[in-house]
Amino acid sequence: MRRAVYAIMIAFGIFILVMPLSVPVFYTSADFSLFNTGWNGASSFGKLLYEEADVIPVITPFNSFGIGERTGTLLILGPDLGYSSAEIEEVKRFLDNGGTLVLIDDFGTGNDILKGLNVTARFSGLQPLDVFYSKNYNFPELVRITDPQLGVGVDKLILNVPSVIVGAEGSIYTSKVAILGNNPRQLPVMSELSYGNGKIILFSDPSVFINDMFDRNEPFIRNFAGYIKSDVVYVDEAHHSNFNPYAMGTVVIRRSFDRMKAFYVILGVAVLAIIVESGLALEGAKRFLNLLLGKILKEEGKSLDEVVEELKKEGYDEKILRKIVKEMKTGKKLGG
Repeated sequence: MRRAVYAIMIAFGIFILVMPLSVPVFYTSADFSLFNTGWNGASSFGKLLYEEADVIPVITPFNSFGIGERTGTLLILGPDLGYSSAEIEEVKRFLDNGGTLVLIDDFGTGNDILKGLNVTARFSGLQPLDVFYSKNYNFPELVRITDPQLGVGVDKLILNVPSVIVGAEGSIYTSKVAILGNNPRQLPVMSELSYGNGKIILFSDPSVFINDMFDRNEPFIRNFAGYIKSDVVYVDEAHHSNFNPYAMGTVVIRRSFDRMKAFYVILGVAVLAIIVESGLALEGAKRFLNLLLGKILKEEGKSLDEVVEELKKEGYDEKILRKIVKEMKTGKKLGG
């Protein structure tokens, strides 16, 4: 009978290790949101980030969230709501603490932060024209990626109605004949700046990361997710004007079998079996009861027989109690 009990305990412990987890999630139709699974969302990009780091959405203003007290990476993707001076001050503190700001924007409100940080780089807010494109000029193709980590396995990067960066050097460029205004020249699409103890990574086309573009740009997006990773990535959802979660649900996560944890389960049950079968558990219980009886007798001055009668009324076994009393009187070791 006891063997069956131990087997059940082992089976239950292993079941706990491998049982699926249900994690609550919510959905939204906001452009560029990591919670939007539609064509204009960035849920596929979000899944890659979850593989690389702990991802924490920020759905309140930065000063309410206290981003300045934290470290890691702050990802801002396609913002269209303005940033207050208090929020920008929090971003400054975040960078001074060694954090990384990843700001991906084209025609939105990203320049609010750059102005507040007093850096020279800006998103141009204008779409460049390039002779190298996919489908039409709204989808320029880039091949000049100077950072080797970002360029691994990437034949080309397809943009989607992009802006460019002015006032900074870049690590990804348009072709040399791209036009912004009247002058054909290569223009940076991605730049990296040092700021305080941290750094700022700028990318001028959030549409690269939407689900509709994921298949065409997956190698680059994977490289980018690895490039910006840290222990924690904070994702700004508070500055998407239409971020209104419309549904709640759960996602089921299936866990793989962990041999080491299963070994600990079996070991724990084995130790418990040894304690029970050797009588150590009963011995410990008797010692505890012995001490308890001694304390009661000492404090209240009751006889052993009186204590036994009281405990008997509370449901204790009289035979066991009498045996303990006898051993106490004779000085015999419990369990002998």
